[in-house]
Amino acid sequence: MRRIVSLPIVLTVVWIACAGACGGPQVPTHNGYKPKEAKPWKKPKTLKLDDKLEAKADGDVSYPDMRRARWFQLDLPSSGQLVLALEITPPGDAVNDDFDLALEVLDPSYHVISKSDLEDEDAHELNKKKTLVDLAAGKYLIHVYLQGRMDSADFALRASFKPTASAEARTNFPADVAFVPPLAVVPIQDDTPAGFRPTTVSKVTVTRKPKTTVPKPPPTPAAEPVSARIIAIQVVPEGTRITVGRGTSSLAHDGMHATLSGISGSFPIGNCNERTCTALIKSATPDQIKGANGTVMLTP
Repeated sequence: MRRIVSLPIVLTVVWIACAGACGGPQVPTHNGYKPKEAKPWKKPKTLKLDDKLEAKADGDVSYPDMRRARWFQLDLPSSGQLVLALEITPPGDAVNDDFDLALEVLDPSYHVISKSDLEDEDAHELNKKKTLVDLAAGKYLIHVYLQGRMDSADFALRASFKPTASAEARTNFPADVAFVPPLAVVPIQDDTPAGFRPTTVSKVTVTRKPKTTVPKPPPTPAAEPVSARIIAIQVVPEGTRITVGRGTSSLAHDGMHATLSGISGSFPIGNCNERTCTALIKSATPDQIKGANGTVMLTP
């Protein structure tokens, strides 16, 4: 038996199905700011540094509720280093892979000197830290803002300031400078008495002791060339290394130069110990060195 369904019931079922299929939160089409906050940076919240030169602020932001960003102002009393730490707590039902609470810092000239958003390495981090060094004294703005139209979050902002050692000391010059007292009145015409004679001051003769001359030490005589015997010849990649004995020349030491009969040039010696020293000969073969009578002359 076929059941007949009336048209109103069918339309109701279709409407319910469409409502279920088309349901869900609506994506905001506004820019996240209230109309009266066209320039929210004009009225930032002031962060005051305490005795430890620290400041903190808690807050929340919501793009759908037109509370997309928060602005803070921090006045640095001198030049130094500023450390900012941002702790982020997104809502559990709104966390997604694209969520990020951004942070940027503007200097007194409204130039961005530090930032952290989706384009930076610490994107999507729930704990962000920025260290700004060599800052000059003045007013700085801190901008905390959302980047997704469906995002919202709670946050805690901490600031810590450390003056540099070269920071100029505070002064209220010239408030503390005393006024110059009135000067003595000098008459226009010379009022010195006619018979005045200046007092004669006798000269005092000061006898000075003669300077003691310290004799200069005699010059060190130049070292004479000494001879040493070749006790070993070795072929190395750089050339030919010879080893000379110090038995016939106890004056041999590092930095002296060796010359060989029949071979042009001189060669520095080194690696001297109690018995031997070595020298590298690059311009002669072992046979040429053997023809030098087995001795070398050592000069400073």
